[in-house]
Amino acid sequence: MNATKDRDCRCLTCEKDFHYLGIARHRAAHRDKKESCVIMYTYGDVVRHDYGDPEYTEKIKPIDW
Repeated sequence: MNATKDRDCRCLTCEKDFHYLGIARHRAAHRDKKESCVIMYTYGDVVRHDYGDPEYTEKIKPIDW
């Protein structure tokens, strides 16, 4: 078996890199929190997963740093 240690996937929402097998669990974590996320997969496909409830996300105010 030829295993790879490369982290070819990236969560653009969190700015973190993931192995292609680990990105599914990370995406599920966003789903569990009902957050939308944008993920770039191994071959460059960028997908926006919209798990957020529109009424809930409208109530969230941006943090003023």
